Amino acid sequence: MARASSFTAPSARARALEAPRSRRRRRPRARARARGFADDDVDVGTSLTSPSGEKFQLLERLGAGSSAVTYRARCESNGADVALKTLTLRGRGRSTNGGFKAVELFERECATLRALDFERVPEYVDSFTLDSEFDRRYVLVQRLAVGRNLEDKVGEGWRPTEREAREILRQLLETLEYTSSLRPPVVHRDVKPANVVIDDDGERVFLVDFGGAAAAAIDSDSFGSTVVGTFGYMAPETLMGGSSPKSDQYGVGATVLFLLSGRPPSGFKTERLKVNFDEVYIEDRRLRSVLERLLEPSPEDRFRTPREALDALNSAATPMVSGRNFRGRSDDVVERTPTVPIYAPEPLAPRGSPKPKTMVTELVRDAGNSVSIAIPPSGANGDVLYKAFFGITWTAITGLWTAGVLASGAWLMALFSLPFWKVGADLSGEVVRSFVAKGDVFIDRENYRVACEGGGMKFIDKVGETADLEGCFVRPDGLIYIKREDDTMVPILASLSRREAEYIASEINAHLDDCKR
Repeated sequence: MARASSFTAPSARARALEAPRSRRRRRPRARARARGFADDDVDVGTSLTSPSGEKFQLLERLGAGSSAVTYRARCESNGADVALKTLTLRGRGRSTNGGFKAVELFERECATLRALDFERVPEYVDSFTLDSEFDRRYVLVQRLAVGRNLEDKVGEGWRPTEREAREILRQLLETLEYTSSLRPPVVHRDVKPANVVIDDDGERVFLVDFGGAAAAAIDSDSFGSTVVGTFGYMAPETLMGGSSPKSDQYGVGATVLFLLSGRPPSGFKTERLKVNFDEVYIEDRRLRSVLERLLEPSPEDRFRTPREALDALNSAATPMVSGRNFRGRSDDVVERTPTVPIYAPEPLAPRGSPKPKTMVTELVRDAGNSVSIAIPPSGANGDVLYKAFFGITWTAITGLWTAGVLASGAWLMALFSLPFWKVGADLSGEVVRSFVAKGDVFIDRENYRVACEGGGMKFIDKVGETADLEGCFVRPDGLIYIKREDDTMVPILASLSRREAEYIASEINAHLDDCKR
């Protein structure tokens, strides 16, 4: 099929400014090129004719972004259904600057797709421009990815199994392996559920909408001036214009987390910029391990390549997933020789653990009847003081940056500081909780209650039937949680030594064993 025009040089701004003079000199030709479209009449039922004479009948509107509209169209020469994306310089509601930026992104997408040849990226078909008397329309044609995007499927109630989520992760990583192997590598920059399409059989996964794709050679000309992405699925470094192939790893991890939890990553708490999804029970240890590392906030702590992530997903062993953000104790890590990977132990469900000589908690167990635990505030220990110092510094820097941006009049740019304010608020909340929060756990033969409150605030208040509890576990970092039979977890917020945590979990498990007899 003919490729009528290539979006390369001159620049979009230069061509757009020159277009009116050109049309005044060659108005008959401009009208001839615009056969099949009028400025305000392009919608379902109309057709667009490329300069080569190929006609595309618009059948269905698939979606609309901030600048472009995508249709399902039919190529009249062979009857094939295609995805047709169209953008006009005089788009409704956009300023002239916005129009130029939209054209830049559109041209980048066309240039990128023209160079891609992979089974899970819809094939590039054609791209061209159509001129009318007062406007220019940009058109991109691709093979249609038949299926539904993951965001819509989850919104309709679909809940994939871990096996299905694992297969989606595998195919997305294989796509990243291809895009990162190109020279220069291609960075999608907006991997999210809405841009991942799965076919009706649930067997093939497609990555679509390369509008924010950043081929290094193209992006270098604009000095990384375009920030593209979706909050929650966008890697932290993207906010600073530092996208790399590892940035797409973050988007893939966030997408699979959304599938397993039904919640966007922005709905989870963060610790040092890292998404904390401990409350999501994932039985497959390798899957959880890979997700943990894909979602590392620092790109240096993610996998070096998508192939390394695939190997970890398929390996028989589960690698330790935390990198430089790991703050575990020395006795929580199994030492190996340098040639052998280091592995993190599984959470323990201790039984019969000895009572430590010193304890900060008060525990009373009435054998066979109940167990009650009172946990005082942790106070100003080293970890809390570190969080307080880090939180104050973080908030001060964020405040100075935001004030500078607002002073310059860039109100829209100031919105990019919201995720950083959220991190500062989370850190402040953790510090306040350490000083005022008191934990209270009570479990009898019929019911249980886990609460954490103080200073007029209630951090946790979970109640239910004791019969629904499966056991109490201790993670390698010392966090205690009670697992319910529906695989959800109830955390017990406390800053305890490993020995004391294991003793408390052991006493809770002993009581639960008594209740089951």
